[in-house]
Amino acid sequence: FHFARLGLIDPSREVDSLNAPKSLATRKMKDKLKSLTVKAYCHFAISLLCFNVLFDLALFGIPLFILYKMQILSPSLFLRCTTFLINWTTPIVLAMPMIFSGTKLYCNDIDLLIEAKASESSLLLANHGSRIDWMVGMLVGFARNLGGKTCDCVRVGFVCEATIQFLPIIGWYRNIVARDIFVWRSFLKDAPTIHKNIQDFIVAREKRMLFLSPEGVVVDFGPKDFEYIEACRKFCIEQKHDPFDYVLTPRYKGSLCLLQNVKGPIISVCIAYVRDGKLQNCKLLSPDRVVPDIYTLNEGVGGSPVEVYIHLKRIDIAQDLSDPKAIFLENYKEKDNILKKWDEHLLAGTANSDSWMAQFAPIESNRLEYIFSLSCHTLLMFVIGIVFGKLNELAVAFGILFLLVTSCHTIGSTLNSTSMESVPFETGIKAIVGCLLEARTKKQKCKAD
Repeated sequence: FHFARLGLIDPSREVDSLNAPKSLATRKMKDKLKSLTVKAYCHFAISLLCFNVLFDLALFGIPLFILYKMQILSPSLFLRCTTFLINWTTPIVLAMPMIFSGTKLYCNDIDLLIEAKASESSLLLANHGSRIDWMVGMLVGFARNLGGKTCDCVRVGFVCEATIQFLPIIGWYRNIVARDIFVWRSFLKDAPTIHKNIQDFIVAREKRMLFLSPEGVVVDFGPKDFEYIEACRKFCIEQKHDPFDYVLTPRYKGSLCLLQNVKGPIISVCIAYVRDGKLQNCKLLSPDRVVPDIYTLNEGVGGSPVEVYIHLKRIDIAQDLSDPKAIFLENYKEKDNILKKWDEHLLAGTANSDSWMAQFAPIESNRLEYIFSLSCHTLLMFVIGIVFGKLNELAVAFGILFLLVTSCHTIGSTLNSTSMESVPFETGIKAIVGCLLEARTKKQKCKAD
């Protein structure tokens, strides 16, 4: 106090220094509380997604599938009916992770996208830098406002690994209702299945945008993941290419059965995911790389939404093409360069410049449409619950589903040190299966010794 009177100490600074630890602790507490609230919201959002999809699958999807298998519904009529069902279900799948979270989509060639949606069938070859590519594809297919131009929504299908169809709820829906193409062994060996699936849609005159990620896998951060990245880089060198830094090498063998069966445009798709001014799918070997998943999207509600930038380019495939390897590798070289440019612009702080952003147009979504869809689903559940006297059972079922989603993701992300939720329950299932396989391998080694 004596020094303060002499003007040697500022009393206000002294008070601030005493309060600093308290304000820091308060800030940390608020950040922790916000983080926990956002995580709880993510669990709730994914549980609600699962509950709505399971409801639609049980009430509409499975009965339609049974009628189809009993040959009461023809293949063409079944596909038409499931298209209506998909258009009914899609908004409740995308509402919370894509719309309410603030996720924004942009595209560099709206006219080409509209052409793909209007075509009898089209094939889109996309990079695989995230676990949410399928949600981006579904939103693009469902959107009716592309850069200010109106278009119809169109059904979206995917070529994916066969194990996806067995994952709970979303996997079942994609198999029973969406009729995606599930590859067991390779494109070459599964060619008859792929050909039949595509022809069924063409015969039914049911439009569909078909997405394929030629990379085949998403790499995380384990030893086997880095081994695969190095193998891809070595393959590039063997093929007289500079090693790809941002993408894996594409799997091209047997892909002709896809390329030659579609009746519409074949389009290269390169997607850049940006969050907080940083490229999420940056260099594969970078410690800053993030693999966005459903939780990443939902976390946008906390103030850091994901921005999705879609680069499209038409690929011309000759009818007499016998080996697409050169075309695929050249296309992936272009994708690698696109992501490199994104990384450079973001690091230099020029990504928001007019010269760079002028190439993109927004893909708009009608927020009221999604709110209306969620409200209709909720109302339908209440009506059915009241009519059959099962309202309490529905509430209990949702509570159980919420506990399953929360515990499965928590256990899986703890075991793997990362979230891998392309579809609900995937993080937990893959982590548990991985631990079991690792334990089995160790047991076999012990026996061998």
